[in-house]
Amino acid sequence: MKNILPPRLTNNKLIGLIAPADPVAGVMPDEDFNRGVNYLKDKGFNVVLGDSVKLRTEKYTAGTIEMRVNDIHNFTKRDDIGCLMAFWGGYNSNQLLEYLDYNLIKKNPKIIIGYSDITALTTAITTKTGLITFSGPGGISFAKPEPFDYTWEYFEKTCITPTEEIIMKPSLKYADDLYFLHEDPSHRIMKENDGILIFKKGQAEGGVLAGNLQTLLALSGTEYFPCIKNKILFIEEDETCNPPLFNRMLRRCKHLGWFKEISGLVIGRFTEQSQFSLENPLEETLAEYFDQVKFPVLYNVDFGHSDPMITIPNGGYAKIDADNKEIVFKKSVD
Repeated sequence: MKNILPPRLTNNKLIGLIAPADPVAGVMPDEDFNRGVNYLKDKGFNVVLGDSVKLRTEKYTAGTIEMRVNDIHNFTKRDDIGCLMAFWGGYNSNQLLEYLDYNLIKKNPKIIIGYSDITALTTAITTKTGLITFSGPGGISFAKPEPFDYTWEYFEKTCITPTEEIIMKPSLKYADDLYFLHEDPSHRIMKENDGILIFKKGQAEGGVLAGNLQTLLALSGTEYFPCIKNKILFIEEDETCNPPLFNRMLRRCKHLGWFKEISGLVIGRFTEQSQFSLENPLEETLAEYFDQVKFPVLYNVDFGHSDPMITIPNGGYAKIDADNKEIVFKKSVD
């Protein structure tokens, strides 16, 4: 299927915030939510809210399937909206997949972006339409205290002012703290970033499949999951992932034959809550699966459930060079 590049985001287009998974209303404090909206406005973009963001009608999703699907369809139809951005993830975006009008989405290409559970949507849309979607920041990325300019910088480089090639440089610092539990929740705990780490050297280039690993595994074997042959796989996991669970997911990938098909693997940074440590090093798990592979394996890359994060074109094209710790994406918007 031929790739469709969405139009780049311009200041005369709106950003539509949606909640395809977990509820926002009644969960996110108004002060924090408004900080995220105001951040986008300060960057020159007006924001429109979907019903799924404003209302809460279900116990553990942002709204009914119909409400969440209608948000996507209504925003897709609107010529004044240039980007559909999920506020955050959660669970159950995959409830929407069989109800989406993929022809409508294909005929009205827009930037569709989110991470975590939202990658069920981005993966399905790219698989069914050829439209390049994006694993990248949500509204929550800019609603947290002290949002990282790095996150906006790579969203801008990828979706607003793209060049033919976008070279990813690691952030100097990152934060993975549960700031909302602090006595003073207005500040983040900053940590020095070790940058891109290499488990297996080599170079690779090819199409990109990017997503949360457990979310991608939930789509495997369905019509919403793409052919993985020769793809560079970008995977991340959330704060609930721990060493035995990650091992279990990698074993599932191996049983599915993914590691015989892909041409490269890039792993996002795990948070402190994931419990990888000197006693349970991530490298020990990686060795179990990737000691003998012939493709490059990079890890501790700026995406996932810590801040900041890059924007990854799902369905786009990437080159990775583990020898020089370099990741380059081809231009993925018109």
